[in-house]
Amino acid sequence: MERAAYILYFVANLAPKALMFALLVILTRLMPMAEYGLFMLVLTTAEIFDMALGNWVRVFALRSEGAVGGRMRPHRLGRLVVLTLGMTGVSLTLAILSGLLRHDQGVPFALAVAAYLLAFAPLRLGLILLQIRRMHQAYALVESLRAGGTLAAATGATLLVGPQFLPATLGLAGATLAAGLVGLALALRGSARPRLARTGYGAAMAFGLPIMIASLFGYTIGSVDRYVVDALMGPHAVAVLAAAYSLARQPIDLFLGPLNSYAFPHLVRVYEQDGVAAAGTAQAGLLTTVTAVGGAITAGLVLLACPLLAVVLPEDYRAEGAQLMPWLAVGSLFLTTKFFIFDNAFHLSKRTWLQPLTMLTPAVVGVALCALLVPRVGLVGAGISYATACATACLTTALLTSRMVPIPMPWGGLARIAAANLCACLSLVAARNLLVPYGPMPVLIGSTLAFVVVYAAGLTLLGLSIRRAMQTPWSPLVQDPAPVAPALTPAVTKP
Repeated sequence: MERAAYILYFVANLAPKALMFALLVILTRLMPMAEYGLFMLVLTTAEIFDMALGNWVRVFALRSEGAVGGRMRPHRLGRLVVLTLGMTGVSLTLAILSGLLRHDQGVPFALAVAAYLLAFAPLRLGLILLQIRRMHQAYALVESLRAGGTLAAATGATLLVGPQFLPATLGLAGATLAAGLVGLALALRGSARPRLARTGYGAAMAFGLPIMIASLFGYTIGSVDRYVVDALMGPHAVAVLAAAYSLARQPIDLFLGPLNSYAFPHLVRVYEQDGVAAAGTAQAGLLTTVTAVGGAITAGLVLLACPLLAVVLPEDYRAEGAQLMPWLAVGSLFLTTKFFIFDNAFHLSKRTWLQPLTMLTPAVVGVALCALLVPRVGLVGAGISYATACATACLTTALLTSRMVPIPMPWGGLARIAAANLCACLSLVAARNLLVPYGPMPVLIGSTLAFVVVYAAGLTLLGLSIRRAMQTPWSPLVQDPAPVAPALTPAVTKP
């Protein structure tokens, strides 16, 4: 049952991310670079408002109901609806202001951001309720509908209306809204009608406000470089940065995002029922899984940046993109580890007011480095500042949370993963060098296969269970030794 649920969450998270990645690649060939840059600025601005101001509601709901699951009481459901509507209203206000700040394309920009926010509000609410009710198949269905719909609608709008950022955004928003309404209908079927709650909003905001502040700092690390590049170099440079960022970040999110969605409710139950020590052990298992999966993806992105860009992106994106990819990939792994592992301690212990402290210094470091390096070394300066800020954020959070939910660090397992990864990297480089004369696509496919085969064999030979990572990613990956049968005691014969 657990394995089936994990696979469903994997598919549910993989589909929208994979097809969004495909959409972003397709649009690089359909849109002029400046329009693509504006499209990515719209998505960045909307995602900042949506995630920073609205995603905490998901965490709050899962933290409150995750230990029980299966149902949600009418007043709590009503409170969740009110919180969703309130945060959406604040986000829309900020979306309008964001358009006023742009001297060019101000009204279309604000309209595009607002459409995105209006579409994602019902989708998030529906997915929260489906996750609480453990309707895994419906969750996967809604996310699959969103994935296919956004790809078809945004691509169709670009082809039929024109290669501008506004039609593509409206098409994406329309498909998202449709999937969200389906999700709400499925989630509310058979459940009690929501009732307006008069209390509990103060506690919810006390829980959520530090998460909002930390999220804004987080987006300062991951997104402020786009606005700096836009101001200094123009939307066409934003197009290169955003495309390289998508290539570096999406593969990591594709595989680690499902793990986070699936594992967090389990962590809540373990923390509530078995205590801090058991939650720390589960965190150690998750850290090993994240390192095994994320480390392999990062190594592949760093070593195969040039052939990947040659296959995926137009010529104008490739030279600067290849310089950015290694920095962006390493930074993304650090940031994902922070969000999916160490940040859990804040949510489990309900000490979310400490979370912004872990982002303040990295945010300042990221902004300062970006403003310093971009005018001097160009786009690669944005990559360096991103990687440095992400590493700082991960290490700061690990230190601060070490007493909230202590993690017994699995140094032995991490060392084995590093050894297997090193062997796989050597095989990748050898395959890459042999296949260079045949072009980028054979290089990409052959090198990836060589890496996967050697990596899987290395993990298995070193005693790490890939099957266990798929079934229960919070369990230690090191296989337990086979039980030794007790020695037989010879019978004593009486004389």
